[in-house]
Amino acid sequence: MSRTITLDAAAYKLLRSLKQPGDSFTRVIHRHVHKPLDTAGEIEDYLDSPHPPPKVDADILERVIKERGRRSGGRK
Repeated sequence: MSRTITLDAAAYKLLRSLKQPGDSFTRVIHRHVHKPLDTAGEIEDYLDSPHPPPKVDADILERVIKERGRRSGGRK
C-alpha cells in the first residue's frame, strides 16, 4: 500500500541525493531514518538482529588511516 506525502524542495533534494541506482524513495527512507530506541529491550532486540555492514568510502577510510595520530593545527 502506498501513501502520498508532501515535501518542501529542500527535503526532496536531500532525499533525491541519497538515492543510489535502482533505489526507491522508500528504500532511501528505510536506510537513513531510524526510530529512536526507547527501552533496553528495544536496544537488545536491535543488537541481536542482523545488520548489513556500513557503506564505507574507501578513499576517506584510507585518508583516515594514513592521518591517524597526526596532531591538528598543522603541528608536527
